[in-house]
Amino acid sequence: MSISGIGVGYPAWRETGKTQRNNSGIGFANKMAGADTAGSVPAQRTSVRTSALEAYRASAASAVRNVKPAYETYESENYRIVPDNEAGCFDIYNKQGERIGAFDYSDIKVRQDSATGKQFLISEHGTMSYDAVVLDGELKDALQNVMGVETLETEEMQGFTLKTHSGTGIQYLVRDGEEGRGGKVLLQSQTDIEKYEALAETYFNKYPNLIHDKNAAYIWADLEIKGLAQHTNNGIVSMGFNGMSYNDNVDYKNNWSVLFSGDTYKAIFDWLQNNRGSIEEMQKFATWQDVFDSIGSRYERVWSDEEEKQGHLNN
Repeated sequence: MSISGIGVGYPAWRETGKTQRNNSGIGFANKMAGADTAGSVPAQRTSVRTSALEAYRASAASAVRNVKPAYETYESENYRIVPDNEAGCFDIYNKQGERIGAFDYSDIKVRQDSATGKQFLISEHGTMSYDAVVLDGELKDALQNVMGVETLETEEMQGFTLKTHSGTGIQYLVRDGEEGRGGKVLLQSQTDIEKYEALAETYFNKYPNLIHDKNAAYIWADLEIKGLAQHTNNGIVSMGFNGMSYNDNVDYKNNWSVLFSGDTYKAIFDWLQNNRGSIEEMQKFATWQDVFDSIGSRYERVWSDEEEKQGHLNN
């Protein structure tokens, strides 16, 4: 039994010896590794402290870069500047409390037109969307005060063109490449305001079947100044970069529409500036047919529902 016991115990012993030897080897390796670890603890602690310090410094620098300015509302005789520190822009109001526009903090700089010397404040908000105002001395001083700077950065105006409406003399600003798509009317004096209001009154009083409130009349006046509309004796011609149409105040059967390319709009715009004596004939499509022929432009008539029902085009 003992043999059996020895016999049974031998393999156990050998396994024990193996285990001891293996443990000894592992223990030594662990001790060596432990010694290396022990020797590296001060270095690790130093590294940790250095990394933490660098992280703190980086975080502090990032916080400085990302800190939002805390501008406060500022009022002058004719302007009120209201900051939105979260959005990073100023809302600017005139003396009457009307909002002139929203201008990003990064856009608060003088943009000077090289042709006229006029200075502008412009803030772009995307395609066909921007706010602009003529920058007079009072507004410039007000912006410098609210931002706590002695002077505003000045650069030559690029990407915009200053134009003048030949009918009223009111100027407007258009972003290059967006002719026939929009613009910003600039009312720079009491005379400009009176002319603008008179044009709106004309639309409101002359076309009661097309324009039903004063707000719509002001919109049409704005469009005409920017070269996107023209009032005639009996109706309104509206135009854009890809077409134009006429709406009659009395007889809808006189309405018409055409499509064309952007190059045609520019040619039509130039023609309008030089041929305002022919305005009363503009409501007739035959007049425009002659214009298209004279400027060498192609167009496509668009049939209205009424024209399709009657089987022929109006005018």
